[in-house]
Amino acid sequence: MNRDPLSSAALTASLEAHPGWFIVTQVKANRVVYFTDDPAYQPPMDGDWYFVTHHLGDLPGDMTLRNCWGWRFNGGVFSDVREPDEQQKLESLLEANRRALLTLLRDKINRLREDLAPTCVLGDAVRAAKLREAQAYLSLGRTLNHTAAADPEAFPLLHATAGARGCLLSQAAELIVATNCGMDAGLVASELVRERFSAAIRAARTQDELIHLRERILDEVEPGSYANSAHFAYAASPMKPEDWQAPLSEVQRAHERARLRARLREIVNASRSRVHQGYLEDEALLRQKAKLAQVLLNNEGRKPADVDFSLLQGLADARGLDLVDAARLVLGTVNEADAILRSSERLKDRILASIDRMANLRDIQQVEQELKDAARSTQSAH
Repeated sequence: MNRDPLSSAALTASLEAHPGWFIVTQVKANRVVYFTDDPAYQPPMDGDWYFVTHHLGDLPGDMTLRNCWGWRFNGGVFSDVREPDEQQKLESLLEANRRALLTLLRDKINRLREDLAPTCVLGDAVRAAKLREAQAYLSLGRTLNHTAAADPEAFPLLHATAGARGCLLSQAAELIVATNCGMDAGLVASELVRERFSAAIRAARTQDELIHLRERILDEVEPGSYANSAHFAYAASPMKPEDWQAPLSEVQRAHERARLRARLREIVNASRSRVHQGYLEDEALLRQKAKLAQVLLNNEGRKPADVDFSLLQGLADARGLDLVDAARLVLGTVNEADAILRSSERLKDRILASIDRMANLRDIQQVEQELKDAARSTQSAH
């Protein structure tokens, strides 16, 4: 086994050259009160407040008998607990204030970017996908021969944006691109501010410089000062009369038709949800009840002996009605459902025809208005 060259003979010679130090410390605080290398040193034997340790290593270079009170010794390690001088205090305060300003700057920049940040988990990924769809859709409009590329199902996020905002797909695409540009501009602007103030804070050498920077950060770095708001409200671009009558491209027509049909489907389904309650086989059972009700009422309220009226009787018992009133209730429900279905079907046929005839932006605007009226009617009926 290899041995350290200082252990054995070298160590013995070292000990003979210097017998080590006797360190006297307070028992409770470990403060050094005295030290000596006198091998004949004998501390007073009647004291119980001190502790004497034999130390073989070197003493701290700047520890003297005059300042040893400012040192602690735990039996193996010396620690300097003296108060720092004024220069050290000043430098320590300067660094503490520098760290505080950097924290203030970070909080201010975070506030600037709050309006630009997504509000939902994985919002960045969704934004990137919407931007890709918007850019792809707008690039189709710039292509001369693009009819084959018009897939109405290719832009689901773009359709969702247009439907929610009640605007054209092209307008939704332009809005998404503009929003992204605004976000990028806000991030760049806030990063320029952060870099500028961060460098100034790190370069400051006096308290006055830091105080001046603090005032500037509090005054200048405020939400809205540098970053554009992410809450972009769509403002329709000015349209000339001839623009409303301009023929739609095949791409625009295909996608606008798909968007408006999807919106129509939502409205019709919302209207029919008053009829279809979501129970399996509900329609079949309602028809059976209606058939029984019609038989009972056609027979002046008398039950034919060969007909099972238990299904209708169950409704009557649950509602606390006699069988004839239960029959009238069922037929009233069926008639109401039939009226809703017929009305929603007429609405569907009429607006689908309008969608298929669309040729320009004016036609799209008219269909949009029809859908809004139908949606309000459905909501009021609920």
